[in-house]
Amino acid sequence: MEQNETILNGIDVSDCQGKIEWNKTKKAGVQFAIIRSTRGSGKPDNYFQRNVESVREHDIPFDIYKFTYAKNKGKTVDEANRVVDLLKQYDIDNITAWWDIEWKELRNIGKDKLTVNINAARQVIENAGIGFGVYCNKDWYENVLDIDGFDCPVWVARYPSKNPQTFQTFPGHKKKPQAKQTLFGWQWASTGQIPGIIGNVDLDVIYLNNSEDTHVVCPYVEPVYTLYKGKLAQNREYVKWLQWHLIHAGTLDAVTPEGKSNIDGIFGNRTDLALYQFQLQYPNTYTTKLPDRKAGYNTRKTLKSILI
Repeated sequence: MEQNETILNGIDVSDCQGKIEWNKTKKAGVQFAIIRSTRGSGKPDNYFQRNVESVREHDIPFDIYKFTYAKNKGKTVDEANRVVDLLKQYDIDNITAWWDIEWKELRNIGKDKLTVNINAARQVIENAGIGFGVYCNKDWYENVLDIDGFDCPVWVARYPSKNPQTFQTFPGHKKKPQAKQTLFGWQWASTGQIPGIIGNVDLDVIYLNNSEDTHVVCPYVEPVYTLYKGKLAQNREYVKWLQWHLIHAGTLDAVTPEGKSNIDGIFGNRTDLALYQFQLQYPNTYTTKLPDRKAGYNTRKTLKSILI
């Protein structure tokens, strides 16, 4: 692990894990979860509702994933729309949807078609206000996908061992996958043994990039890593810091139309729009063609500077 990285431990689950006792998994050290959304039929995962309700009850941050079976753009769009509909049904938007590309029958359709599918799914998901990323194993990332064809975050699987694993047996970062895109996380085992789950479960770590500047200038703790809508497991105290500064910068109202405080620690649509509007005013806060909607070091530095 680099000196400027923090990691969190988590799991990704589906109805293959059956009825999970989430109170036990949290006590065992699960800091986030990634939950399967829909099955191949397009219907919700058999335990989707229970898993979402349970992680919310136990305050476990979560994302979702979709294992794609689509061989063309049209079917990809259909799959993505079903995911969006499901998330709307459960009022889920402050997450990232991970597009799982590993079905063996997709391996030989060609890099160009896979790229078209990825970007088609991304457009549908992001148009719904949801973050988007790609999941695959190391072999698919290096040999099947055109890694120059998309620029979203990636979550990569690579298993150093097939033996039963726990968070305590994490092998370290020597075998961490390398990626051209932002590496969201590493699925490092498929044989995890976690209290509250009968049988195997995938084990993951996610990476939070720290900044060097941790000076606090408001009632809330300044983030030590980049914040953005859909980032998994971001500290609510950090989001409150951002919201407090956006209010003082004049791009976020102090209260919602319903009269509730906009400093709620939830990086939702209002915070995302306020950050975008702030970056439009200060082009030095991003290096992309358009505002990147990320509260990284330069954005936080500018937010602090305008109060001086």
